Amino acid sequence: MADFHNIFMVQIFLICLMLVGAITVKTRIVDDRSRSSLTDLILYVFLPANILSSFFGTDRSQLPALGVILVISLGILALSSVLALVLYKWVNAEQKKVLIYATLISNAAFLGNPVVESIYGLEALPYVAAYLIPARVALWTVGLMIFTGSKGSLKKVFLHPCMIATYLGIIVMAANFTPPALVSRLLFSLGACTIPVSMMVVGGILATVDTRKILSGLVLYYTSIRLVLIPLSVMGILLIFRPEPMVAGISVLLSAMPAGATTSILADKYGADKELASRIVFVSTLLSIVTAPLLFFLLQRVF
Repeated sequence: MADFHNIFMVQIFLICLMLVGAITVKTRIVDDRSRSSLTDLILYVFLPANILSSFFGTDRSQLPALGVILVISLGILALSSVLALVLYKWVNAEQKKVLIYATLISNAAFLGNPVVESIYGLEALPYVAAYLIPARVALWTVGLMIFTGSKGSLKKVFLHPCMIATYLGIIVMAANFTPPALVSRLLFSLGACTIPVSMMVVGGILATVDTRKILSGLVLYYTSIRLVLIPLSVMGILLIFRPEPMVAGISVLLSAMPAGATTSILADKYGADKELASRIVFVSTLLSIVTAPLLFFLLQRVF
């Protein structure tokens, strides 16, 4: 019951952050210009710090299990890619960018640590870091190019601050390096800003959307894919291969996370359908309050 409560409270916390963001826009504390500055802070300061700090503290003895979850994560990314290419053929180009990206990139980077820690404890956090390596590489390569539409800017993509943070994180994890206390504290503090500021930005965008249009057939269609089809498919595949229960549980739970907040942030920055992006982030996060605990209940029965 405690695990159900913890998962539920994490989701409620994110909804509350979105509401705070919406209030700042409605009361004109934040306007379009300041929201753009907040977006740049997330992409170039807070998120790189969050990525790098997530690799700290990995024990080398965990490397075999981390390798397994890394392979599973790659498989989930491949499955999500196939589904994204097949299931959105009928939507227009700007909507398709948002939906494909949000199917590939979930909110596991933000939600992963608190959800997994609430169930498996602190010792499970390196597994989250390993799981997120393919997703983070995909986010700042394929994901970025989904919105920019540019195949000629690979150098710029691979030198993005978030990619550089990923490279450094992999090196830190492989070398089992412990940074100085001041560096760790600085990165953790900056990284801790990622979740609240990101979700406030999403809420701020959502505040500009007609409330009557938040829920639509397309939003529910996407949400059923993100929260139901993908995690149940992953669970079915893992039941065949039977990895250790913690690895399987973490993989399924992370595959069931709602749309990533970066969906709205990148759609806003690169002129895609930011309203659709904010709607799917909000609705999928809201509905995951129900689906995540149910999935955990099912996991306990099959693994």
